[in-house]
Amino acid sequence: MNSDEALEKPITRDKVEALARRRATDPTTVAEVLHPGFNADPVSGGFAFASDRELLVYNVDGSRMYALTGTNPDELSSRVDQWWQETRHHNRTLSLDDVSAWHRAAIAAIVGGLDSVASLPADQREGISNIDVADHLLVTLRRHAREPTERALLRAIASDDWLLAAPRDSNRAHPCPVCGRTAIGTAWQYRSVCDTCYSRATCSHGRLVVGYNTSMGGGFEARHTDDDTVCGQVTCDRVVWVDGHRCRTGEAKFGGVFVGVAAPGSPL
Repeated sequence: MNSDEALEKPITRDKVEALARRRATDPTTVAEVLHPGFNADPVSGGFAFASDRELLVYNVDGSRMYALTGTNPDELSSRVDQWWQETRHHNRTLSLDDVSAWHRAAIAAIVGGLDSVASLPADQREGISNIDVADHLLVTLRRHAREPTERALLRAIASDDWLLAAPRDSNRAHPCPVCGRTAIGTAWQYRSVCDTCYSRATCSHGRLVVGYNTSMGGGFEARHTDDDTVCGQVTCDRVVWVDGHRCRTGEAKFGGVFVGVAAPGSPL
C-alpha cells in the first residue's frame, strides 16, 4: 500500500473513509471526527477520520494531513480545527494591494512574459531599488506558481507565507552563464544556469539527464530522462553539457541539485 495514497477528485466522505480503513491496522477502529465548520466549508474544508494508526484529514482541494495522535475526542477535534485554520489561511484571497512593490513588479513582469523587471515601464518599477533583487523574486515566484497569471501568482504567495516577505538584499539574480537569461543561485564556486538551461543539460553522449539527491543525508545520482536509467558518466564526474557549454552538476548546498558554470578562476 502506498504510504501516502492520493485520492482522485472529487473528494467525498466515502472516499476518505475508505482510505482511512485501508490505512488502519484494524479497520474496525475507524471513526469519523466531526467538525461542523470544516465539514461544511466548500473551499478549505473536508473530512476527517481517526483510527488505531492515525488521524487522517483530507481536504476537498486534495491536500491532506496524517497525524499520530491519541483517541481523546477533544484532542482530535482540536487537531482538525488547527488544520482547518491553517488551510483557510493558505487559501485566503490576496490582491495586488496586499503585496509589496517588489511583488507587484515581479508579477507584472511574469504576466507580461518578461525575463527581467528591468524590462517593465518605469511607472511599474516604482519602489524598486535593485533590479537583481527584484529579479530573484521574479524567478522564485515563477517557480511556485502553477501558471503565469496574476491570480495564480497571488495564490502561490498566499499559500507560502515566506513568499510574502520583502525580498532580502542578499538574494540577487545574475545572468545565466550559458544564455544570459535571468538565473538565481550559486552553489560552491559555480554560478547556476537559468531554469530553461537547467532542463537542457545532457551527458557526454548527448542524452538529457537530470540529477537527484539519493538520500536526506547526501548523495547524488544522475539519470537519463528518456528511459530513467542511471547515467554513470554524470553520476561519476558531474560534468554535463548545455548547448555546447561544459557545466558542472551535483548536490546544492542546502538540498536539491544545481547545474552551473565555474566562476572565473575556478576549475571545473
